[in-house]
Amino acid sequence: MNMQRLSASISYLRNTRRHLRNIEPNSQYVRGDRSSSSSASVTHLTYNDERFPFRWLRDCCQCPSCVHPSTLQKLHRTTDIPPNITPVSQDQVKVTSDGIAITWQDGHRSEYSTRFLETYMKAKHSLAFRNRPPVRLWDKVAIEESSDLFVDYESLLHDPSRYSHAIEQLAGYGLLFITNVPNDKTSDADCELRKLAENIGQLRRTFYGETWDVKNMPNSRNIAYTNVHLGLHMDLLYFEHPPRWQILHCLRNRVDGGQSIFVDSLKAAEDLRVQHPSHFNVLTSTLTSFHYDNDGHHLRFSHPTIELWPHPVGDVPPVRYVNYSPPFQAPLPPDTPDEFYAALQAFVGHLESPSARYEYTLPERTAVVFDNRRVLHARTAFTDREPTVYAQLISGEPNRWLKGCYLEADSILDHWRATTGKIGF
Repeated sequence: MNMQRLSASISYLRNTRRHLRNIEPNSQYVRGDRSSSSSASVTHLTYNDERFPFRWLRDCCQCPSCVHPSTLQKLHRTTDIPPNITPVSQDQVKVTSDGIAITWQDGHRSEYSTRFLETYMKAKHSLAFRNRPPVRLWDKVAIEESSDLFVDYESLLHDPSRYSHAIEQLAGYGLLFITNVPNDKTSDADCELRKLAENIGQLRRTFYGETWDVKNMPNSRNIAYTNVHLGLHMDLLYFEHPPRWQILHCLRNRVDGGQSIFVDSLKAAEDLRVQHPSHFNVLTSTLTSFHYDNDGHHLRFSHPTIELWPHPVGDVPPVRYVNYSPPFQAPLPPDTPDEFYAALQAFVGHLESPSARYEYTLPERTAVVFDNRRVLHARTAFTDREPTVYAQLISGEPNRWLKGCYLEADSILDHWRATTGKIGF
């Protein structure tokens, strides 16, 4: 359907202050490519210099006939919309008190609020609805300067502003410490960790259970349950979909040593990309297998050491995940090329740099939440102190005891969006 370009500017005040701009001559409708005739085939509406195709607008109608009022689920298929859909006429594209109304060729009427249009503007859409949170790469100095690295537990639970800042800290840096978390209840059913986890996300059950204990045990089936040095690693990389978020709550810490170490692997990967692009490319294209074959379980999966986003915004695909866990790395194939060993060595050099490491001894009643697909964690070796120094220690309890859990990948940001009404991550 051919129509003239709109000849008059349209503007209106939103909330008495904000203007709807640029529904103007030669810009409201944009010439399409469907017609080879001399008349323009109108295919778009332009709002604030942003083009919205009519086909897209009709598909995104939010009226009760198109989106169910209670389930908020779409009631038609994108393929149900005719490819050449247009308004009945230019007079049927009208400004309302809160946006734009369009009457379509088929008689259907759609209304689009200013907020809806601005949300889906291309520039803003890529920021508001992209698949990954905004990443703030960090080293030791940068993370120490983060103002929201520590949050009080009661503030997290009861102060919406502190809660929002805490989740934004997690989204940006992948690391958050929560202080003053009660440690008197230690059972899986009643522990404070469960309450904390359910207030910020959703527990993910693994073969370790919903919650689990990290403490020194004889004849352990996992190196974490010993007192020896545990190097930088990520958990459960032998899963096809390893857990995204992890919480460790310090119940007891009455030992010498046992310092926790955290490293931003995305920062190390991006540094490698800049300094050694050939090494970076090798680690994005070579699979490494991880396995767990113990205690009645046999899990195995292969990941690239550096995993890129499959559909990047822009020319350079950002790093999505890093997969690095030496304790659970399976034997490499015998024909693994020398280039891989050299690339991995260069990457490990970045990971192990003293300037990259944030070191912190978890006090009792402190929990750490971190992104298990991004932030590597480690622990120094530890030894028990003299029993007489801590006479209050309950008989039979370990001197170093962390209680841990994993959270579902989407649950933290889901809960944050629902609680704050924000869509920025």
